[in-house]
Amino acid sequence: MCFSATASFVGAGVIGAAGVATLALVRDKRQLPFAALPLLFAIHQALEGWTWLELNGSDDAALSGPGVHMWVMFAWAILPIFIPWSVRLMEPDPRRRRWLVAPLVVGGVLAVYMAYLAVQPGIEVKVIDSNLDYLLGVPFSAALLAVPYVFATCFSPMMSSFRWVIALGVGNLIAMSIAAIIKAADYSSIWCTLAAILSLIVFGHFVNEARGHKSEPKTPTPDPLPV
Repeated sequence: MCFSATASFVGAGVIGAAGVATLALVRDKRQLPFAALPLLFAIHQALEGWTWLELNGSDDAALSGPGVHMWVMFAWAILPIFIPWSVRLMEPDPRRRRWLVAPLVVGGVLAVYMAYLAVQPGIEVKVIDSNLDYLLGVPFSAALLAVPYVFATCFSPMMSSFRWVIALGVGNLIAMSIAAIIKAADYSSIWCTLAAILSLIVFGHFVNEARGHKSEPKTPTPDPLPV
């Protein structure tokens, strides 16, 4: 998490366990990408824990390297396209699937641009007020990226026909707003911490689906015709 190495690793363990349990509940391969979100966030949190260890808690230290680039790549380049794609892949309503094309396209364009930024050598992270501040090297105000990012990662789940998936989108939007209010400088780290916790809603979705599947009335087997 954004506060310390210990918090990051503990969070990764809890969310990772939920991620494994979520994948065990999948009944349709089209649900796998969405079900993988908690596990992916757990890996992301563990990566941030490793960053904390390398920074050694120093307020004046800055770090760059593969780990930092991977963290930024996941948060800013992969999520904008992965979330709308995974939601659309398992959406049963054809009309809503058409709606989800828009955030998928927006997320795809943003992903390409952010992937380009994520591999630049100037990417680094440092400690600010006991939080991690990732410097993305955006040549303009990073706030301009917020609109397409929110549309891709928050509004795409809200377009789903599943209540728990809609809750994830709403919760994600609230988490982004809280992160922006708390700290503008280390926004990325704070939001990813909150988003990781919110990924437990994905587990709730599949638990709810599993319960609904078990409660479905089974069609009785007709008695064999007498010979």
